[in-house]
Amino acid sequence: MSKLLEDLLYLPLDMENPPNDFINWLEDLQFKNLYQDDYRNCFHVPIMFDMNKGNFKWTPWAYQVPQLREWCEDVLFPLTGKSRIMIITTPSGDENPAHIDCSEEMFTTLQHKFRYVLQGNVDDLEFIGEEATLKPTSVNKPFIMSGKWPHKMKNTTNKTKFTFALGAPWDGSVDDKNYVSLIERSYKKYETFYLENTLQLPNNYKSLFESEYNYRQKAKDLLSEK
Repeated sequence: MSKLLEDLLYLPLDMENPPNDFINWLEDLQFKNLYQDDYRNCFHVPIMFDMNKGNFKWTPWAYQVPQLREWCEDVLFPLTGKSRIMIITTPSGDENPAHIDCSEEMFTTLQHKFRYVLQGNVDDLEFIGEEATLKPTSVNKPFIMSGKWPHKMKNTTNKTKFTFALGAPWDGSVDDKNYVSLIERSYKKYETFYLENTLQLPNNYKSLFESEYNYRQKAKDLLSEK
């Protein structure tokens, strides 16, 4: 099982989908009022954020989507606990350039990331190797992806892509029996969609780490204005 987790690039999850009946609200948000992530070339709608050393709180935006808050409390948090939540927002035609979703110091850890594409294509995601790339197959389910493997995404649809993203401190663990059980169950159901890491790291992968992990402070500044 540890190898299944360690070699995982992408796996749909056998669990209840989050609601996505608030897309119109998301589409009405003005980019200028959101957190701009220059490193990933996208915008973020903060839903839950750590304002003070592990004290995770719902943001003002979260209170506009009560059905999503309820799903998090009932379905997600029993598995993960409270953690940072953003809705990654990528305009039509824009590209998230190649990047790694962890610091260089954390690169040797599992770094699993929970995602659900509320609107857009799952298979616009692309994992990057030195001589090849791998793309997942779209399945309308939450999924786990490897955040530490270099990846990029271009929104090929004519609509803004919205992705529910669970961030730090949760990153999966081979010692978490509930998580391992979910992965085992999901693998049995979605084995044909499981994307195994057969890639070699690109030679320039160290250049793909964010030079400064400054988005936490920028998000706090944005929230303080609400």
